Amino acid sequence: MRLRSEKKMRRFLVEQLKARKQDGARIAQGNKLKSESYLQELGLAPQLFIFKNLFSGQILYSQVPAYHQDQIDAQFYNPNWQDRKPSRRQDLWKIMCVANFNNYEYSKAAYQALLDLKSLRKKRKEANNMRKKNDDGNIWYSGQYRPTYSQEAVADLAHVIDEFELDGTKLFWENEWRKGDEKFWNLAYVEHDKLPVYPPQHQSVLLDVMRAKAMEEFSRQRELLKQQN
Repeated sequence: MRLRSEKKMRRFLVEQLKARKQDGARIAQGNKLKSESYLQELGLAPQLFIFKNLFSGQILYSQVPAYHQDQIDAQFYNPNWQDRKPSRRQDLWKIMCVANFNNYEYSKAAYQALLDLKSLRKKRKEANNMRKKNDDGNIWYSGQYRPTYSQEAVADLAHVIDEFELDGTKLFWENEWRKGDEKFWNLAYVEHDKLPVYPPQHQSVLLDVMRAKAMEEFSRQRELLKQQN
């Protein structure tokens, strides 16, 4: 039997989680590139969040620790029977990777480049020719799930970091095997780590923890630079 204080605390935590989900969607609203001043005003560090759809394997990029229908509409602008527009359901989108960058210019450049590469893959004939197929010649392997999307996202991320020389990048993975072999990464620019383990229903808490830690580290580095100058 639960005490009254336990029930009150449970209600408080549930309300907090709901508020974070709602606020998250609002801060992610709009499909324009978010400015450095906007991110700083919200207490957001130079980060990139990569979400994976558990049903389809589709990938969603975000500059903030949340996502919005506007982003889904913008990143899945030409849906078809093979690449349908995904639902915004909270239980389907799970964080796959959080990228911490040295500065806001790096994070914005990486975000825009990943969107551009994703857009190029919309050229279905060229993209499908390079994708691994099952025995029937299709890119899905179980139901509607397509593992090729997350593999392409990892390859694109490695390419962008290397091509733009985004030194000091730290990547946190929900599972380290997703990054693949380290030979595909330029370890002079990137460092890999694992995301803290939280229950799936507390993803908003995990993202807020990663946001706060990144902002603390970014502020500390900025203070060190000021002292050196």
